[in-house]
Amino acid sequence: MRASIELGIRHLLYNRPRLLAMSASVAVGVVIVFVEMGLLLGVLDSQALIATLVRGDLVVMNIARVDLHRWDKIDAIRLAQIAAIPGVARVMPVYMDHVNLRDAQDKRVRRIIVYAFSPDDMPLNVGDPVRVSAALKMSRSFMFDRLSRPIFGDIKPGKSIEIDKFPLLVSGVVTMGVDIVNDGNIVMSAGDWLARSPASKPIMGVIRIAPGADADKVRNEILARLPPDITVLTPNELVERENVSTLETTPIGILFTIGMIAGFMIGTINCYQVLYTEVADNLPQYATLKAMGFSDEFLRTTVLAQAALLSGTGFAVGLTISILADGYLAFVTLLPIKIHLVSASLVCLATIALCILAGWIAIHRVQAADPASLY
Repeated sequence: MRASIELGIRHLLYNRPRLLAMSASVAVGVVIVFVEMGLLLGVLDSQALIATLVRGDLVVMNIARVDLHRWDKIDAIRLAQIAAIPGVARVMPVYMDHVNLRDAQDKRVRRIIVYAFSPDDMPLNVGDPVRVSAALKMSRSFMFDRLSRPIFGDIKPGKSIEIDKFPLLVSGVVTMGVDIVNDGNIVMSAGDWLARSPASKPIMGVIRIAPGADADKVRNEILARLPPDITVLTPNELVERENVSTLETTPIGILFTIGMIAGFMIGTINCYQVLYTEVADNLPQYATLKAMGFSDEFLRTTVLAQAALLSGTGFAVGLTISILADGYLAFVTLLPIKIHLVSASLVCLATIALCILAGWIAIHRVQAADPASLY
């Protein structure tokens, strides 16, 4: 078997320009799969962005808020009630709404999302806590999300920008991110926000558990003591719920899945075609091997070794192109589009399996090689 594997590999390596062209044909399918998968995971990650930024053990929200893009608020009294439950160290309210930001250059007004919380309690990981806290304590100011889309103009610290027709100072920048709906974010102190909207209710509360307390027991105690108008989740559970909600309520899941299936099919068909062509072009050589007494098993292993080599080189070429493509898409869309280690491993295994399948189909041409045709 070792001799047949070595023969198959040497046969492909003999003509390296042709090997590169054959690998590129397999890489086409790999690139399609990676781009489709990157877009899907990027959309899911962006939709669940706030959940990944939570700095706490539990999150409490209105039970009607079945996804993070609903605007159902929670009564502030609920957060006070939770704070009194044993095992709860702190409950940090987070306010969320949309405001109108006026571009100082083109004078256009654009919608932007505002998050507000106490400068002394950092419920969201949006930057260095000390720096963000100091910036938010500046009166009549806000911090701009540096990952917002560029449609809002040149917004830098020290500038005065109109928010809902009121000039506010840009006291600094934070790092959050956008999604397929929201183009940008700003962060304000809860004091400044409540001064302009005193009737506002929190969109959620971030709960920190006291040292030594069990999060599950505290959650069960909260749900047992409070009315059934709230839901309490861990940040990871919130991310999972948001991903499920996005896949179930929007068509992106099936669309990108079809794209990935198409990519695998294209890669498999391309691999079969190049292997079949390779076998057909060298059919006299295979017939000679059979005339010399080499078995069909030897020839099958030779072709499968070529398929395995093509899967490796095709995946490597496809991965390189995909990294560049996903990087460009992330730059253009500002979505967190990237190749994850788990997804790369799965695509690699699938590429190897499908190329082996294509090689197995192409084997029938080798078995048809007739030594008598040489005479």
